[in-house]
Amino acid sequence: MFPVSRKNSVALFFCALTLTGCFGGSAEHIERAAVSGSVTYDGKPLPEGSIQFVPDVDAAGKPVRGKMAQALIKDGSYSLSVEEGPAVGNNKVLINATRKTGKFQESDGEKTEIMQQYVPARYNTQTTLKYEVKAGENTADFTLEAK
Repeated sequence: MFPVSRKNSVALFFCALTLTGCFGGSAEHIERAAVSGSVTYDGKPLPEGSIQFVPDVDAAGKPVRGKMAQALIKDGSYSLSVEEGPAVGNNKVLINATRKTGKFQESDGEKTEIMQQYVPARYNTQTTLKYEVKAGENTADFTLEAK
């Protein structure tokens, strides 16, 4: 065994990272795609909210590689370009929407209105929504119901 100074150990650490590809040298390219569509809630366009596409697993049960993609929903519509879009493959879909409660809380001398999530958990924290994103342009419409 040979003595290793702190300076040398840091240098060795960064060399190891470089050799293993942690700095992206050999990282696999993640294919993304454009997705747009509509979201209705109880038969009406969702006024405001957000939609997230989270990589899931493929047919063989292997995780789909990629990052979560998110868009704002306005008047029942959303759109994600290829650059900001979800990974091609199976994705879980989470839809969130909040509304004012008329109640306020005070923090650091400022009053802020408390917002309430009104879309059921089966569409967000416990989502059952899934969508298979294909290469190119995708249209994904979602129909949500309160009950």
